[in-house]
Amino acid sequence: MRNSFVTLREARNLAKKKIRNGTFQWLESGAEDNYTSDLNLSDLNKIKIIPKNFNSIGSNKFNFKFFNKKIKNPFIIAPMGHQTQFHPKGELEIAKGMYNADIIGSFTTQGRHSFDQIIDKYKNINAIWQIFPFGDLEWIQKQIKSAEKNNAIAISICLDAPSRSHRYDDRETRYDAREFGINYNKIKNNPKYFYNYDWTLLKKIKKMTQLPVIPKGIMSKEDLSSALKNGADGLWISNHGGRFFNSGISTINFLYSIQKEIKKIKNKKIIIVDGGVRRGSDIIKYLCMGADIIAIGRPFLYGLISSGSLGVQNIYNILSSEFYNNCNNGGFKKIEDFNITRLSI
Repeated sequence: MRNSFVTLREARNLAKKKIRNGTFQWLESGAEDNYTSDLNLSDLNKIKIIPKNFNSIGSNKFNFKFFNKKIKNPFIIAPMGHQTQFHPKGELEIAKGMYNADIIGSFTTQGRHSFDQIIDKYKNINAIWQIFPFGDLEWIQKQIKSAEKNNAIAISICLDAPSRSHRYDDRETRYDAREFGINYNKIKNNPKYFYNYDWTLLKKIKKMTQLPVIPKGIMSKEDLSSALKNGADGLWISNHGGRFFNSGISTINFLYSIQKEIKKIKNKKIIIVDGGVRRGSDIIKYLCMGADIIAIGRPFLYGLISSGSLGVQNIYNILSSEFYNNCNNGGFKKIEDFNITRLSI
């Protein structure tokens, strides 16, 4: 089948035309008036990459890893909920795209399919299971057991979305995502449980599993310190795409503010970042800021809307091609070339 789009920009335009207006607004919207969501993009755009000529002779010698798994590209699919409003099969099509292209991706307890349903259909995919702490400890342990049974490569704990946010775009279009798309997920959860927990939850979860545990939603030095003290195997720096809290702090801005801390933990803890990636060169910027892995969300949903699993694969292939093309043209040949001295800030 011929690819329906050849750039991420074209994928977004196709998705906007294909899907109902309210659904597209839900996908694009951020907390309140989108200020922080927009900053994720604009702050990333303000950072410049300094090219280095005659530094890319020969083949690239990158050795990207997600923990012990070698990967071709330093980016993964971010966790995203309520996917059947975008495509009838939702997460199953994302999983199919992951399987066919050998992509690492994330699924969540807030999705429309359970982890069991996804893995039953597409075994052997490399998936992260994200748990919203919307249940008691027994409920959380059940989610961990599901992750282990289904050979998850890591567990992510979502900490930055305890309650549904005020999004002006959603409210003004009178759109409620829960009313669209079929929900096949039978997981019963209650967000009120979130308020029973503090950072010691991470320590308790670490005792329940041997899988890597990564808290997602780190956007302050205090939270970074708490995550490390309580045994985090990695740090997921994220403001949830600016969708839950209009803080005015972009992920790239926060990443820049913790350069000293990154130097101390680099090569000891995996650092995952998401927020605003729309082109291959954006991935280079995050790598130069110290990230190991970049998680990408909305663009993969553009692909899902446009052409299902084939669209998911196409987004991955476009980003991969752009990333390596920019590495060649900008003079990035080995991992050590990705450092902050290559950025103009």
